[in-house]
This record gives sequence, structure tokens and C-alpha cells, in this order.
Amino acid sequence: MKEQNSITTKQLYICFVILSILPCCLIFSKSVWFDETYTLALIKHNIKDMLDILNKDMHPPLYFLSLKAFCSVFGYDLVSTKVFSFAGYALTILLGPTIIKNTFSSKTAFVFMLSMGTVPMCYYFAVQQRSYSYCILFVVLSFVFAVRFLREYRLRDALLLAVFGLLASYNHIYALLACGIIFAFVNINVVFRNTKQFLKVLFADIFIILGYLPQVTTLLSQVEGASSGFWLSGVEPLSILIFIIGAIFSIHFLIRYRNHEIVFAIVVIMSLQIIGLIITVFVRPLYIARYSVVVLGIFVLLVAMIFHTKLKRCFCLLLCVLNIACLTLTCAFEYDSSLVNFVERFDKQIQPTDTILYLDSSFGIVSYYFPENAHICTYRENWFDAFDNVSSISKNEVKQVINKPSWLIKNVNKELPEYITNNFNVKQTDMFRSDFNKFNVYKIEPK
Repeated sequence: MKEQNSITTKQLYICFVILSILPCCLIFSKSVWFDETYTLALIKHNIKDMLDILNKDMHPPLYFLSLKAFCSVFGYDLVSTKVFSFAGYALTILLGPTIIKNTFSSKTAFVFMLSMGTVPMCYYFAVQQRSYSYCILFVVLSFVFAVRFLREYRLRDALLLAVFGLLASYNHIYALLACGIIFAFVNINVVFRNTKQFLKVLFADIFIILGYLPQVTTLLSQVEGASSGFWLSGVEPLSILIFIIGAIFSIHFLIRYRNHEIVFAIVVIMSLQIIGLIITVFVRPLYIARYSVVVLGIFVLLVAMIFHTKLKRCFCLLLCVLNIACLTLTCAFEYDSSLVNFVERFDKQIQPTDTILYLDSSFGIVSYYFPENAHICTYRENWFDAFDNVSSISKNEVKQVINKPSWLIKNVNKELPEYITNNFNVKQTDMFRSDFNKFNVYKIEPK
């Protein structure tokens, strides 16, 4: 039963407008990092080539195709791509005065809206040129309609569960996993609690299975490729830390609250991490903490379901302060001048005929800002085809190909390899930061 509402719909919409306008300042940052440059390079290809490249990677196509359609109208610049990502965040906030209010209560909706911006990194993902903001949106919608279906067993809710589950699944592989967990929970509940309604959930099952069939062959091929060549080499410590913190809070909430929907949310959030870590530990490293972002909307809704009864002035003030603090920190991070200043300095030193050599993913970043230069990487992945202006050579070919003074850029965590130090005079000239990575810039000259 819905609790007595004390916040009006008008107040919720005012809150939505404020929470949507304030973070707009983030979309004007000129800094990018490697994953974003991959997106920016990919969407400039035609649709057939995009799908061919994505099939060689671990990305479902929906976000990239949607972004290409958006940019074909509004332009292929940084602002347009960030606006598209931010729209996913804004739509998630808009769930507060609409679907979440109607499903739970105005208080729950209010806490949900205010809490979104208090989650560390939420604003960061809101403007990433990646699929995360839409994964959050579609996964939380899948969860909400699963809750509605388990309350009243309406076919319409089962259908909407399947539709949003399908949209999530075509955006990210871990969103697919999250929706699989949601569907498993719904099916198990129907079997044990109300078997008379099984035909309705079976309809949703068939709908999403048939809808995802065109992607299954690609998914199996991607998983097979990732099992032998995924970039991750071990268990990420941050993913372990987040899992431990989540487990502690989950146990506390499960002991204190017996609400079926709270249990549902915890099961989805923790199961995704458990499955990801099990695969990483026992099969192949394929999970990092960032991928758990797909269930961030469910986590925020869980917080709202638990704390909506504590809606006092001091609690609201705390959420507002945390929102402002997170936005301020994200602005400081997004508008860090390191990369932009480096580009300005480097532009005065580099010549159009200069070659830049790379040992890691820095090639995507610098090739974005200097598209006319020759960019050569000392390794290759199939999805490098996204970058039209980057070529690859083997390490043994470096001495023959780089036969004049050139540039070398590498991550500060990488040592200079012997095939560089033995064949070139190396002098560091600069350094810059992109996202959470730092890179050294060197002038190299054949010995």
C-alpha cells in the first residue's frame, strides 16, 4: 500500500528542473579519455562498419547507433555527445515525479531524486560518452516494472518489464546480466507465490528472448574473444572493496527490513557483483567496479525505499549539501586543465609531418586532438578499426619505421621498454592527465 504523500507533484517537478539544470555545466568540458575517444571515432563510421567493429568488441550496439543518429542532426562535437549522455541522466531523474511517485510514494520519489547526485561518480557517468546513463535508466525501469508486476500481475507491466529489459540488454553486457537477474527473481516469485500468473511472465520471457536473438551469436563471439584477449589482467581491488561495503550494508538492511521489494533490490545489486567476481576469479578477468554502475539506479531507489520515512528538514539539507559537494568535485575533475593545457603547448611544438608513437591507450586521446599527424601504436586489437588515423606495427618494426626524430607518449605506470631505450635517445618533454591516467611525453631520436 502506498504511504500518505506529503510532497506535491508540482514540488517534485520543481526539484527535477533544479537537479537537471545544475549539472548542465558539466557538458562543456573539452577533456576526453580513451573510452570516449573510441566512441567519438566509432560514430563517424557508417552503420555497417560500426556494427562490424562493435562485433569485434564487447559492446552491444544500441547506444552507439542512437548517438550516431543524434549527432547526425546536432553535430559530431563534444558538446552534442555529452548532451546525449546527459539526457539519459535527466530522464532518470524524471522518473521521480512520474513512475516512481506512482509506484511508491512522493517521499520515495523525492529521496530518489535527491540521492542520485549524492552517489560518488554519478555526475561523472552522467556526461560520459558511454552507455552508462542509459543503462542506469533502462535497468531501474526494468526493476520498477518488475515490482509493479509482482504487486498486481498486470500483463502491461510484464510487457514494459520486457521492453525496458531489452533496451538495457542492447546497451551493455552487464545491463543484460542485471536484467537476467531481475527476470530470474520475477520468474521464481511467480512459480512459488502465484503460479496462476505464470503465463504472463512467460509472455515477457518469450518477448525478451525473441528480441535478443539477433544479438546472441554476436554475444557468444564477443565472449569467446574476451575470454582470450580482454584487456583486464586481474581482479580489480576497487571491485572487491565495493563488494565488501555493499555486502555489509546489505546484511544490515536484510536483518532490519523484511520488505519484499527491498530484498529484491539487494538481490539484484549484489548478485551482479557476485557473478562478475566469480567469473573474474575462476574463469577470466571480465569485471571491474565501473560495470556495477548499471544497477546504480536500483541502488538509489533502495536508499529511497529505506530512508523515505526519515524525510526531515535536516535530512533533506544533508542530501542537498552532498549534491552540491559531488557536483563541485565532479566539475573540478572534468574541468581539470591538464589535458587542455598540454594540447595547447603541444600544438606549438609538433609539426604536421611528425609521427607520434604509443605503447598504450594514449593513442586514442592524442589522435583525437591531432588527427592530421601519423599515429603509430606498438600493439593491435581488432576494434582499433574504429580509429581511422591510427596504424599499428610490431615492436620489432619500431626501429625501421621510426627513422627520424619523433614523439613517444606512454602511461606513467609503464616502464620504457628496451626496444625504445636501446634504439633511441629519449628525453621527456611534458606530462598530462586524462581521466584517472597520467601520461609522459617524450621526444625520441634514433641513435
